[in-house]
Amino acid sequence: MALSPILKTVPLGLLALPLLIGCASLDAYRPDAVRLASQYTTIENHATTPIDPEQVDQLLLDVAHILGVQLDPTVPKARIIVTPPDRIASLHRGGAATFPGHSHAIALYFPRASLVLIPYFDRTLLGHELAHYLTDHYLKDAPRAEWEHIAHRVERKLPTVKRPVPKFPTPPTPVVVADGAPAHESLIP
Repeated sequence: MALSPILKTVPLGLLALPLLIGCASLDAYRPDAVRLASQYTTIENHATTPIDPEQVDQLLLDVAHILGVQLDPTVPKARIIVTPPDRIASLHRGGAATFPGHSHAIALYFPRASLVLIPYFDRTLLGHELAHYLTDHYLKDAPRAEWEHIAHRVERKLPTVKRPVPKFPTPPTPVVVADGAPAHESLIP
């Protein structure tokens, strides 16, 4: 088979460039984790991409809201480990008899251990696993066979964009009339 004239003039290394660029965008991992604590979770981040614990807390609050759960400080915190995908896959294969459903896992939740494994921070991916955590600890009547349905429902309802959360409500701005006395808001056109 003859190469096209264009391919003859393009160095072979340039043909592999899209593949190399795609691989460069993946997280790199380090052997020692950066340990972070938040109000509701502990995070062990082996990825080189930083994670904001406040974003993780807000995500947990969003998932809890969707499930109608009130967080209880006596419940064990979710332990989130950001680790390479091959480690997650090997742990899944090792426990395949205990994990119903798919034969390949991108992320995992270990029931009763409050342990979540993810390859990178993503609201939908982590939200799904946090739904398992909340179902495990708060929705005790939910049958194990329904956990995936619950987590997928959370995924569909989960806002994908980080919403700003005001720390304090903004007080109304008082309106002053000509004599210097505050006016009642209902009188303002």
